[in-house]
Amino acid sequence: MKYRAPLLLILLVLLPVLLLGWLGLRLQHNEQQLLGLQLQTLIEQQLQSVDQQLQTHFRQLEGVLAQQAQRLRRQTDPDYSSEALRAFVKNSVYVEQLFVLGGTDGSERLFPPRFEPLSQAEQRFVEQMQPLWRSPDLFRPAAADPVDPLQQAPVRAAGDASSYLASGQLRAPSAPAELALDLADADRTMAKAETASTAPSGWIAWHANTGLMQVYWWRDDRGRTLGFVLNSARLLSDLINRLPDGEQGDQQLGNAEIRLLDSRGSTLYSWGGYRAEGNALRLLWLNHPLGSWRLEYHAPAGTQAGAQGALALLAPLLLLALGLGLLGYLLYREHGRELRLARQRVNFVNQVSHELKTPLTNVRLYAEMLQERLGDDDQDPGVRRYLDVITGESQRLSRLIDNVLSFSRLQRQQLQLRFESADVDEQINRILQTFAPLLRQRGIRVEFSAGIGATLRYDAGTLEQILNNLLSNCEKYAADSGALQVQSWREGSLICIRVQDQGPGIDPGEQQRIFEPFYRSSNKLTDGVAGTGIGLGLARDLARAHGGDLSLESCGQGACFLIRLELQA
Repeated sequence: MKYRAPLLLILLVLLPVLLLGWLGLRLQHNEQQLLGLQLQTLIEQQLQSVDQQLQTHFRQLEGVLAQQAQRLRRQTDPDYSSEALRAFVKNSVYVEQLFVLGGTDGSERLFPPRFEPLSQAEQRFVEQMQPLWRSPDLFRPAAADPVDPLQQAPVRAAGDASSYLASGQLRAPSAPAELALDLADADRTMAKAETASTAPSGWIAWHANTGLMQVYWWRDDRGRTLGFVLNSARLLSDLINRLPDGEQGDQQLGNAEIRLLDSRGSTLYSWGGYRAEGNALRLLWLNHPLGSWRLEYHAPAGTQAGAQGALALLAPLLLLALGLGLLGYLLYREHGRELRLARQRVNFVNQVSHELKTPLTNVRLYAEMLQERLGDDDQDPGVRRYLDVITGESQRLSRLIDNVLSFSRLQRQQLQLRFESADVDEQINRILQTFAPLLRQRGIRVEFSAGIGATLRYDAGTLEQILNNLLSNCEKYAADSGALQVQSWREGSLICIRVQDQGPGIDPGEQQRIFEPFYRSSNKLTDGVAGTGIGLGLARDLARAHGGDLSLESCGQGACFLIRLELQA
């Protein structure tokens, strides 16, 4: 009881703060997830944009190589001469080696020639490409199924001459024959092209001991396949030239970095302002024919932003907690002040009650003595009536003061029972005789059925106060109701007393609340009747303090109360 108010105020402060903190964390978590998804989408778009730039280079390069293949076909018709092909390889800055396949199954090597002496470079080239030439099915213009760029490409270890990536057809419009081999004019040339090449062609990414080799193949009208093996160094240089340089990359990415890695995982090129080792936030495998290469996006993990978000959330929560704490403190001070004032009022009422009890007892005593000294032959009947009023009202005030004092003792847990031997029935009869004149004036007739007839040890003052409150309620609310039946009996170690009137009774909805302190029902029966509202509640508390109880029983007419008091052994 002492710490109830502080605990309630602490809960008043903590619960809203904890609830708002939980909601804030949920919102922050959801916001971080949303920002993470948006960031991942932007990163993926950046990586796909780089992949598209690289694919644009291959499309432009394909158009140029297709023109060269057509030119070689026209220059060497009907057969490809070794001198012309070697001259082409020597003068080309993009092609490192060239091969021609023919025959019935398309796997017969026509160039480098089988029956002529080969240079060391051509001999090494033949050894590297021999497994590819034995697989003529790779030179088919079948459209490749789309490959998920976020999944790892099926690449075998470098140096395995039989490993390869699936080939796919990449078509580009054919260009005029007089087109120069400068890739800077490739976009303009492709824009001018009006007819598409009908010759089958495609790309093969071939892995040999020397690394990844990009092979563009083109098939002429006689079924012969020309294969252009690109110069890896020149290809890498052209691809890097399409990517942002260091300064431009720093401006675009800020505190991030994009890395281009080959099939071995070696970094070929990187740009951006972030330099740190660690796992990539996003990875994208490039499209064919660079399917074994990948792009990696590196950036800080974002813990600093999360910490800043937590601090931004913590600051208003602390301010809210401080404000609620200040409000709770003010409420606690006000509550304490009200409690002190209430205790002062209670103490004042107790002191006044004690001060009133002594003179009121004297008034009651002298009024009763004066009644005894007046004889029945007194000629003035008004004098006895006046004395009866004085005696009755003094008794009423005495009962009210006793209730106030007993209620205060119960609240302070200072009630002490005084057990003594007494005749229960005799005490009940005496109390009823005291109330008899007042009850007769209210049209109530008392009927007492004594059933104990023995001297027992109990607190007579407690029983008297309980009966006083029940009879007082009967006098107030059951006027002109006829008989008031009082019955007493003993059940083992319990004194049982039933008090039943014939009044209007108690509404079912009020029966559970009539024992609450200061509760008074508001209806036509109780309106205008004076009372403190503590009588029934005090009577039940006194009965329970005596080891028993006071309960309301159901009956056909009026109100019926049952008193049980535990006897002292």
